[in-house]
Amino acid sequence: MKQNLKKLSINYFAKINNELKIINKISNDDELYKAITLKSLGESYPDINAVFFNRGNLLSDEKISDEEKQKYNAIFLEISKQIPNETYIELSKITDEINRDKFALTVPYRFEIFQDLFDENQRKRIDIINFLLWNVE
Repeated sequence: MKQNLKKLSINYFAKINNELKIINKISNDDELYKAITLKSLGESYPDINAVFFNRGNLLSDEKISDEEKQKYNAIFLEISKQIPNETYIELSKITDEINRDKFALTVPYRFEIFQDLFDENQRKRIDIINFLLWNVE
């Protein structure tokens, strides 16, 4: 599992660094907002859904292929399968608490509207992998 998380971390930062390069290519005022948003992106470390799947939006001109989506979904699924059930349950409780706190801090703003919609199981898996990405050495 740690090896998969390390690979994921490398890809995560490669994607963020690629997007941050856009800041150096500002050519007009329309791009200024995008550059400021990207700078914020690099300082806030968005979740893996935003980095790997939420392409072709304000933050990125990159379009993600179905093959790339499948590749990352397979990695996420493999990582989640490697987590023992008892640990997964505990991680689920921790990430639920984090999400409640995040929601309380962001009301009335609803940042989740900027992310692709998908089922709750996938959202839970992504929340847990996010947690592990930042807490497993």
